[in-house]
Amino acid sequence: MDVPVVRTRITQLEDLSDAVADAGLSAFQMSREAPSGSLVHAARDGVALSSGRFDSRVQIRGPLSEDTLSIAVGLRIPPRNRLLLREIDSGVVTIFRPGDEQEAFHDVNSLYAVVSLSEETLDREAERYGIRPSLNAFRRTGINPQLMDRTHLTAISSFLAGLHQDGSQTRLHSGAFADIVAAFIGHFAQAPVTLPVRRLRHRQRIVELTRTHIDQNLDHRLDVEGLAQLAGVSRRTLARSFGETIGESPQSYIARMRLHGIRSDLLAGGHPGATIADVSNRWGISELGRMSARYRGWFGELPSQTLRRST
Repeated sequence: MDVPVVRTRITQLEDLSDAVADAGLSAFQMSREAPSGSLVHAARDGVALSSGRFDSRVQIRGPLSEDTLSIAVGLRIPPRNRLLLREIDSGVVTIFRPGDEQEAFHDVNSLYAVVSLSEETLDREAERYGIRPSLNAFRRTGINPQLMDRTHLTAISSFLAGLHQDGSQTRLHSGAFADIVAAFIGHFAQAPVTLPVRRLRHRQRIVELTRTHIDQNLDHRLDVEGLAQLAGVSRRTLARSFGETIGESPQSYIARMRLHGIRSDLLAGGHPGATIADVSNRWGISELGRMSARYRGWFGELPSQTLRRST
């Protein structure tokens, strides 16, 4: 079951009171530029996820929660960022006890995430993922001496950065939410554990949705503009999503899958009385000469040779 996502554009200082959900934080500008950026919130089964992306310099102060533990991770941290008056870097993990004061100085292009949960919920989630957390880690507010595992940091950073950029996504896949929570809690495991490491990217879902449509409509006209509109993203985002997820462009994927469709039909002997041109047209390719050259380049033989082998 997907988790609802609330994305808020930061346009004024008051928006930053919810830099962590329902925290009621105090915020201050550190430059003449008005606060800008975005906040993302999601919650499920007593676990709340908050994330902020800042395009201006701000100072934020106050307890993150009066009644829950908060695990904060600096996902993308520029040089001038400070937390608890200490200079921090990307991957820094901090525990805040309920009611404890925090103060952060965020520079332009900062990205962070906070998971908030009660100690009872922490125990439940740790058991769910087979993690044995170190109890000492949660007894006081402070910065953890270990940086977050680079694999998890990269995956979560990329996923949440995409979530901030694309305001069209209103739900978070439950698997992605679970992976983030597992990575945050797993950072405090007594011994190394194997955590689920998915790509955690919104772009994967873009590709999944688009590919389903492509696969069901290969015999129809398909254009990148229409596919981007279907996915609710720009052409550039669609192309980047395909490139990062499956290593090719949407156009390349369509062409490749059409060639495989043609080959499947030819290996099955084609339709009674149908020519190679008919099979090619059925899969949305009308230029037989160009199709034959691409087919040979891909499969190492001409379509006619495939057809002869099938008979």
